[in-house]
Amino acid sequence: MTDMQDKLFGSSGALEALSRIDTDIKSTLSKYGNPPDRSLPADFDTLARAIVGQQVSRAAASSIWGKMEQAGMTSSSVICEMAAEDLRNLGLSLRKAEYIIGIAQEVQTGTLDFSLLNKMSGEEVHERLIQIRGVGSWTAENYRLFALADMDAWPSNDIALQEGMRRLKSLDERPGPKEMDILAEKWKPYRGAGALVLWHLYGIIVRKATLSDI
Repeated sequence: MTDMQDKLFGSSGALEALSRIDTDIKSTLSKYGNPPDRSLPADFDTLARAIVGQQVSRAAASSIWGKMEQAGMTSSSVICEMAAEDLRNLGLSLRKAEYIIGIAQEVQTGTLDFSLLNKMSGEEVHERLIQIRGVGSWTAENYRLFALADMDAWPSNDIALQEGMRRLKSLDERPGPKEMDILAEKWKPYRGAGALVLWHLYGIIVRKATLSDI
């Protein structure tokens, strides 16, 4: 069992606690089941893949990362020696290439130590990560959730998350980040678990909508 699974499904886990707080969450879990385990290793690979995935579809991000793997350009020790143009040839934008190279260089010089992040509070992790060029709030919160199993991580500016909240709460319009924060206030300290439920709900609804159109 991963750390995320233990925190989600273990004795008095986050999903159970969240269900007691919010009946809409409880109903969603009853109807659609628990969200899948999406835990990731707390390392350079995960942070670099998050950069690749910024503002592109999951399919596009997977394609680019696959090309990087085939070219042997996924480890920090290799990427830190690369020129941005080398990564652009694999499908990355110039800016993303620069971001990933910069992160790799921080790892190799010891400026960024992933083992230390697990010893910090969620807020400290967020503040440390957004100091890195190319890492914004969305990426920092996703790293907290998927790599560190932080059950209060909350990437409120995620579009799929916002649409999931609209569906969960039967809202007329998709809420923005500020409204998302207000709606999830009572979920603390389980907002990360709530995010997993919202993504699960969004994925199921989108999948059904797509299949119904075929």
